[in-house]
Amino acid sequence: MQSQNNQYLQFVGKPHITAVIAGGRRRVNYTFEDKSELVEEYDINNHELITRKWKKLSNIKESQWVYEIGEAPIDQQSELKLSNTNPIFVRKDTPQHFQFRVRNLTYPEDVYQMEVDEKTQEIVIRTTNKKYFKRFAIPDMRRANLKLEQGKVTHVYKNNTLIVSYPKPDQILEREYQIRQEFDKLNKKKPKEGDLECVQQ
Repeated sequence: MQSQNNQYLQFVGKPHITAVIAGGRRRVNYTFEDKSELVEEYDINNHELITRKWKKLSNIKESQWVYEIGEAPIDQQSELKLSNTNPIFVRKDTPQHFQFRVRNLTYPEDVYQMEVDEKTQEIVIRTTNKKYFKRFAIPDMRRANLKLEQGKVTHVYKNNTLIVSYPKPDQILEREYQIRQEFDKLNKKKPKEGDLECVQQ
């Protein structure tokens, strides 16, 4: 998994990596020198990245998983406390784009505005009726030391969901291609549930 590993080295040191087949997904686990953890889950057939989540050490309270891609499962107790009308922000990429979805937005299609804050390198969503505001970064771009470009953010609105897209630069596309090639090689071995595919120190 060396092609995946490189993007994280400059931040938290060389990780210990394991990959296992679980629940029809290829689950890649990283444990870093500072004991923080990263999990990436890929569809075993098309190699789509479904989940990326981080857990950092905390001396104050038990660490929680923070989802960079995908959505945390909601247990029944939490679900009862949440309003189903609140906007829900989730990242779910496509092969060519970083993509972010904001569900439960009921405002007219023409009120949504997108821009890149070049100073903070964040994408900003706002509405002309001042009912919704959100700013967020793309961690992949920051890890690769790539800057967001004004004018490349696009959006569509349908079914009460705002879908915001940003095209993946060639550097990101090439890295993801290398990962898919590596997974294709692993799939030739016909992996099955529970298989441990690789371990790296």
